[in-house]
Amino acid sequence: MFVLSLALALGAAACAKKKSDGGKKEGAAGKVGEGGGEDDARAHAKPRQGGQLVLPAGSGGASEPTYLNPILETSFTRANALIFEGLVGLSSTLEPVPVLAESWQSSPDGKKLTFKLRSGVKWQDGKPFTSKDVQFTFQSIRDTTKATLWKTYFAAVDKLETPDEHTVVVSYAHPYAPALIAWTVGIIPAHVYGGGKLADSKGNKEPVGTGPFRLSRWEPGKQLLFEANTSWWNGRPNLDQVTLRVDTQDPLKALRAGEVDFTQVPDVQVWSTEAQVPDFRADFEVATVHGSLFRMFGWNVQRAPFDDKQVRLALTLALNRSRVIEDVFLSQAQAISAPMFPNMIGPDPSIAPHPFDLSKASALLDEAGKKAGPNGRFSVQVITVASQKNPPTEEMFAIFRRDYAAIGIDLKVEYLSSKDFSDRVVMRDFDAVYLGWFPDIPDPDPSALLHSSQIKVGQNFAGYSDPEVDKLLEAAVATSNRDERKALYQKLHAKLHADLPYTVLYAPYTHFAWSRRVHGVSPDDIGPQPRFPGLAGWWVE
Repeated sequence: MFVLSLALALGAAACAKKKSDGGKKEGAAGKVGEGGGEDDARAHAKPRQGGQLVLPAGSGGASEPTYLNPILETSFTRANALIFEGLVGLSSTLEPVPVLAESWQSSPDGKKLTFKLRSGVKWQDGKPFTSKDVQFTFQSIRDTTKATLWKTYFAAVDKLETPDEHTVVVSYAHPYAPALIAWTVGIIPAHVYGGGKLADSKGNKEPVGTGPFRLSRWEPGKQLLFEANTSWWNGRPNLDQVTLRVDTQDPLKALRAGEVDFTQVPDVQVWSTEAQVPDFRADFEVATVHGSLFRMFGWNVQRAPFDDKQVRLALTLALNRSRVIEDVFLSQAQAISAPMFPNMIGPDPSIAPHPFDLSKASALLDEAGKKAGPNGRFSVQVITVASQKNPPTEEMFAIFRRDYAAIGIDLKVEYLSSKDFSDRVVMRDFDAVYLGWFPDIPDPDPSALLHSSQIKVGQNFAGYSDPEVDKLLEAAVATSNRDERKALYQKLHAKLHADLPYTVLYAPYTHFAWSRRVHGVSPDDIGPQPRFPGLAGWWVE
C-alpha cells in the first residue's frame, strides 16, 4: 500500500539516499545505532546530554496530529515516532533492526515469523511491555473501523499467538514479502488504549509508549512538548526536551529567527539562492535527500482515447519533463521511467525515461487515428487538488500546455477540493490525474497503484488492468527471496514503460537546514519512515 501525496509539504523523503555536508556516523558504544556529526571535526565531538530542540511537527511546516496513536494517525507527523516503537526499526540503509523485538526467525516456507521480545522494557507509566500488547495492537488494527494504513499489511496474517510474555508467533496464510517490515508499526499498550473503541481512547490525547520521549504538554494549534524518557530501554536520550511547533508558517524564516532548530526548505528557489550564500552556511548545516516521492500523471485508461497505449505514449513524448526539471526545479529533481522507487529493489537502470519528441508524438497520434483538424486533435482535462496550485506547478503546466498545443492538444487543469477530487476519482470523471506518490513502509510493492483488484477499492487511479501485471505483482509479494523479487519487478518495469498507465513527471529532491548547534543530524531520522534511534541520537551544544 502507498500513500497519495496531496500536499507539497509531503515532499519529505520517505526512503532516502542522502547527500550532505556530513553524514550519519556510528556513535557511542552501548546504544543501538546512535548518530554522529556533520563533518570530521564535529563528528568526533563527544555527544552531551541536556538541552532542548525545537522543530516543525511535520515537513515543510505545520502538521498537528489528530491522534497520538500510530495505528489511527494517517498524516505524517513527527510526534508518534517520539513516543511509540515497533518490534523492528529501520537502519540508515532501510534494513530492519531490532527494537522491541531483540530477534526474529522466519520459517523455511516464509509463512511464520517468531519474535523474541526484549525483557525489561517498560511503558512510560512504568508497567511492563509484554506480548499481550503486541496481540492487542494487532487486534486493534484488525478491528478498527477508522482509516488506518496498517490494515492491508496485516491482511495476510492467519493468526497471532503469544505462547509466553516474551514470544510472539505470527502465522501467514501465504508467504508475504513485506511481513517483517510491517512490524515497524508502533505498538500500543493494552492497559491504556483498551476497554472501548480505539478512536475514543484517552490515549489518543494522553499517550503512553515505550519510546525515547514522552508527551508533557499539548497546546493545540501551537505546539507539542516532550521530555526525555529517562527509563528508556536503550538508555537516556541525549536531549532533555523536544518541542514540535505546529504554528510555523515560514519555516526558513523561523530557522533564521531561532524559533526552530531544524526545518525542511520547500521552496527550490530559496534553496538555490538564499540557502547557499556564505552567511547562511556559516550558521546552518544543510542536506539534500533523494527520496521515494515522485509526481505523475495517471491516465484514465478506461476512457477513450486514453485507453490506447499508443496515444499514452504520444502524450508522454510530448511532455518536456527535462525542461521542467532544469528550469522549474533548477535541476533539484530527477527523471524516472516508471512508477517504481529508484532507491529500492526492482527498477531496471537500463530503461531510460521516454524522451521529449514532438515529431514522433504527432506521428503516433496520426497513426492512432487522432489526426489534427481545424480545432486541433482533442483536449486533456487534468484534475488535481487545490493545495497543488503553486508557482512551480503552474509553471510546469504552462510548459506542458505550450508543447501540447504545438501538436493540436488542448491541456486543461482543474484544481479541486480534496473531497471533490476524491469524488471525481471514484466516479472516474477525468482524463488524467496529477498526484504524488510515496510508500508508507519501505517496501517496493506497487500493488495498490497497479493491481486490477485495486481499481474500485484501492488507489489504482488509472483503472489499469492487465493479467500479466497482476501475476507479476502477486509473485513478487509472495517471495522473500530478494533476487527473485528484483527480477519480477524488472519485468514489471519493462511492461509499465511500454503500457504507460502512469507517466512519471519528476522525483523531487528534498532539502533541509539546521542550526550548527545541533549535532548527530540525519533528516531521515525524523522523516515519514524514521530511522532508529532517531532524535534520541541527536544532541545540542
